[in-house]
Amino acid sequence: MRRFIPSWAIAGILILSFTTVWLRLTLVRSTYELNQSTKILQTLQLDKERMDLKVAQLRSPRRLELLARTKFALHAPAPTQVVFLRDR
Repeated sequence: MRRFIPSWAIAGILILSFTTVWLRLTLVRSTYELNQSTKILQTLQLDKERMDLKVAQLRSPRRLELLARTKFALHAPAPTQVVFLRDR
């Protein structure tokens, strides 16, 4: 004797199967996008740290003084060149 499976049951099983596959593919795609975004974020954070370090080096008083003396031929003012302003 052969068992009969109703067509609505087959259709339901197919719909559930396709839905499961679709959900798994969506999960894989979302995970991939999240990993890519995490990598980009880490790269940008590293770039920011490098740039912050470069700014700190460029603003260094030692470097600025060296530039003033060598490139611009500046020197410390003589005591007679210094003018003090009074606070009011």
